Amino acid sequence: MGCMIWNPEPLLDLGFMTLRWYGLLFGGGILLGFPLLAWQFRRAGYPEKTPVFLAWCMALGMLIGAWLGHRLFYEGQRLWRDPTALFTLDGPLTGLSSHGATVGILAAAWLFARCSGIRFLELGDRMVFAVALVASSVRLGNLMNSEIVGTRTDRPWGVCFVRYDGVSDLARHPVQLYEAAMTLALLGMLVLLDRWAGGERRPPGLLMGGFGVGYFGGRFALEFFKERMGIDHELPLSMGQMLSIPFVLIGLWLVVRAFRSRSAGP
Repeated sequence: MGCMIWNPEPLLDLGFMTLRWYGLLFGGGILLGFPLLAWQFRRAGYPEKTPVFLAWCMALGMLIGAWLGHRLFYEGQRLWRDPTALFTLDGPLTGLSSHGATVGILAAAWLFARCSGIRFLELGDRMVFAVALVASSVRLGNLMNSEIVGTRTDRPWGVCFVRYDGVSDLARHPVQLYEAAMTLALLGMLVLLDRWAGGERRPPGLLMGGFGVGYFGGRFALEFFKERMGIDHELPLSMGQMLSIPFVLIGLWLVVRAFRSRSAGP
């Protein structure tokens, strides 16, 4: 059975510098996500500089967390042998971790909350729209890079990742598209949940919890269609699934907490 051949070239190669689709989609997701972040703070009457400072903190936390997370979660054996490899920029320790990025964003939000006096759960609720959009664009970047590929399939929509497999007749699930679509659908559901909960009258933590359940629950399910990475090949669950479980549980707790506080009233 045939498959769609996938082997895109870099967006622009100048010899001394290469502009890749991943970088464009990553940066584009951040730029497109900022208006969603600004909308949430503008609606509540915060100064215009508030989402700007928060966005810088989120971006820095995301990059640091994603960089460290990949090394700790997926390259733990090598780091155990050589801890100094954690601080190198070359070699096989490459890649970014979305779970690490989440931890980095949460850490940045917590620090911002301490400095600004804004409640942490309120920040989380206002951040989830932008985070969902960035997460979707990052997965499209993974597709363009032929990375985080799916398992083999005989479905007619299978994709042959030539750069990954080195051959043009091995069809895989385009799991990057699955996840990008899932995250965009989650963004739409969060907008509807925000309206249903009364916008600025919503109980704190509701949207943050909904994102945790929806995104990481979806990630858990889609991991069954991904090739495994790192040290988890002999385990019953993939590393991505094990890392998703705590976020789902915390998200469930936040949703239950939000509904209980709403039913209790002022």
